[in-house]
Amino acid sequence: MSHKVGRHQRKPSQSVFMSFDDFSAPPSDNAPEETVPPPKLQPQPPQQTRAPHTSTPAPATAPAPVEALPEGDKKLTDANAASGFAVDDDCKLKFLELKAKRTYRFIVFKIEEKQKQVIVEKLGEPTQGYEDFTASLPADECRYAVYDFDFVTEENCQKSRIFFIAWSPDTSRVRSKMIYASSKDRFKRELDGIQVELQATDPTEMGIDVIKSRVI
Repeated sequence: MSHKVGRHQRKPSQSVFMSFDDFSAPPSDNAPEETVPPPKLQPQPPQQTRAPHTSTPAPATAPAPVEALPEGDKKLTDANAASGFAVDDDCKLKFLELKAKRTYRFIVFKIEEKQKQVIVEKLGEPTQGYEDFTASLPADECRYAVYDFDFVTEENCQKSRIFFIAWSPDTSRVRSKMIYASSKDRFKRELDGIQVELQATDPTEMGIDVIKSRVI
């Protein structure tokens, strides 16, 4: 029995092939062209870059050069190291001459702050007396001094005593008073043979009567 194929029927084996061009129709000349806006970019915070950590060694400090002492400074001793002042050897030499040979009646010592040392300022001749000694001390500056005082005992014996006098007048500078006070004990130990110590802030505290009262 034969079947007739309808007019509007296709055979099952027949395939319909359509090309890609069939789906893309040419755009019309009158159609507006659609534009797509570009995506908005969010601003990014700036990135901080950290330098790599490297340990830098501390620079080596070169030792300070040691300066050679001048010829005059080689005579200095370190007697007053605690107060920062040295003692010139001439101070001890002149004191030994006063004590052993009685070459001088008195010696006045001065602290040179710029040179940071104690020096001999004045020397008294053996014929000079106590008034000459007191007149050699400045009225408004501190000084150290030694005086070889002669006296006669009640038994009519001739004797002498070596006085160490720390002269610190009230009118002197406060800094000067502090320097002389802090250096006194160290300096006095350099003068081997001191027998009597006296401190005075005005002439009445070191008058001749005061001197005599300390030896009798």
